[in-house]
Amino acid sequence: MLSALVVAVLVPAALLTAALLLSTWRARTRLLAIARQIAVTDAVHGELGAVVSPVVRHRLWGRWQLIIPVPFDDLDTVTHVVRTAYGAFDAPERTKPGRFEIVLSPQERPVPRRERTVVAARRPRGESVSWT
Repeated sequence: MLSALVVAVLVPAALLTAALLLSTWRARTRLLAIARQIAVTDAVHGELGAVVSPVVRHRLWGRWQLIIPVPFDDLDTVTHVVRTAYGAFDAPERTKPGRFEIVLSPQERPVPRRERTVVAARRPRGESVSWT
């Protein structure tokens, strides 16, 4: 009877503690990924201007993944972007194999916009526009 009572009290408390620890770990990992993304974006934008928008993800087992959409037709820009983004990470993370990867994807071209035509609205003759 006593052991069933202990199990009934300890198991929910242990599950709640585990859920809180997992939630805290996930929040810290997410904030760290956001901080890395801001650092990489600031480094690239400071060096080359707003040419790309990188995304940083923290994968399982501590692996960082940097996804950068780049214009493949301009290889000089691609080279500068990769070098700058690579330099934004710490030396220990860059040197350990399997801890860091850069994924290049094709950058989408903006869709050309047409100018909008402006048509003046006309009131029908003889009708009032008041709200009565």
